[in-house]
Amino acid sequence: MNLFERTQSFFRHLSGQQEPPALSAPVAAPSTAPREPIDDAAAYGVTVEPATVTPGGWYWQAVRVHHLSPEENGGNHHIYMDVVDPTLSGGTNPYGGRVFNARLKISWDGGEQFAVIDKPLSEPGANFPMWKWQVCAVKALGLPGQELPSDRVMGMHTGHPDEAPGNTLFHHSFSVTFCKVQAPAVIYADSVIYGVLHKGAGRTALLMQGDTTTASQVVGGDEAFRFTDLAAGEYQVGVRDTRFRSDPVRVDGQDQAQLALTLILAESAISGRVRNGAGRTLLLQRAGAEVARQVVPADETYRFTGLTAGNYRVALADTPLRSALIVLDGAAAATADLVAPTQGKPLTHYVLFGPAEQPATEADLLLAQDFLLAFAPSFGFSADEAAHAGLVTIIADRTAVSQESEAALGLDGTPVQRIAGTVAEVATALGARVGAGQPFV
Repeated sequence: MNLFERTQSFFRHLSGQQEPPALSAPVAAPSTAPREPIDDAAAYGVTVEPATVTPGGWYWQAVRVHHLSPEENGGNHHIYMDVVDPTLSGGTNPYGGRVFNARLKISWDGGEQFAVIDKPLSEPGANFPMWKWQVCAVKALGLPGQELPSDRVMGMHTGHPDEAPGNTLFHHSFSVTFCKVQAPAVIYADSVIYGVLHKGAGRTALLMQGDTTTASQVVGGDEAFRFTDLAAGEYQVGVRDTRFRSDPVRVDGQDQAQLALTLILAESAISGRVRNGAGRTLLLQRAGAEVARQVVPADETYRFTGLTAGNYRVALADTPLRSALIVLDGAAAATADLVAPTQGKPLTHYVLFGPAEQPATEADLLLAQDFLLAFAPSFGFSADEAAHAGLVTIIADRTAVSQESEAALGLDGTPVQRIAGTVAEVATALGARVGAGQPFV
């Protein structure tokens, strides 16, 4: 086979055409019924979104989606496209003849472009060069003024690892062939979606299409569910009074789909108040990692919703302050209040004791050991030093640290708390804060 013949053979392979027979023979007219697609690109993240078409209606089916091998590709980064019609003469092409001047739409995040089938039969009908990190989808439109619904081939990009010479990072190509087919005129409604819903016994399973519930049933002790007599379409299994939804399941009206689901509730919520926190950023952490954040509004309240079971903390961004551990079961709600330090001060939290020479101060220091170790605040005996802190805790009675000093420390809005009383009262108040994991109440 010479170079010209090899080139023709390659492009016939891209467009799905068969090699010409060695001897002439009558070729049966291609069928106009939907085909069993040939798709070897799924391993590269490519998916096909089926067209929405009425029974008996014509549409463009993606009959062949192919990731080019290194030998076929030769270092390119293109989408090669063809549009064929089984009612047109296609020679040995099992899909029919090429629809010249048919249009296709290539789209990506932030843009789109149209292509026209206008290349000679020795080449793919049209091509589109992809650039780095671009993720493309393509669908057929057909001849101008004769547009039909179309399957949509999605997820094509060049960011795949090296394979062999010819397919390297950012040098991968795909071939897509659309064929004009006619949907069956008969509507079948014999599909079944069944399976188990672990942790779902006693709950009501819902069969949904979009936001519409088409059927429901109570899940028994065996955790099984079964929805029958289903027409072709895409469905999800949900659970009443929860946000739980399965991945979409597509049936054709005659098949069965089996699911194994586990009910993981995401109905818990954490709410509360952040005193002095309006305009500050609040973080929701799980296992030390941030899972959500929000800015505290003017009323100083917050609410995180849609949370699954787990252990959480609420933290104030750019400060060491965070709540005690919050354990959620996926259904119940919890509250956690925080006190935010005044911004613009070099110290986050200062514990002010009475004069160092007083015996009562020595007793307060002993009582506060666990508090100081748990929260690591700055501490001392000077109200002037305390004025540089965004939070101030006074552990002393008013004879040791006056009411006037306390009021002066809070004049600029700095939160100030005083812990005083008998030895037992002081010990109880400090212990409660250590136990709750919150230094300031």
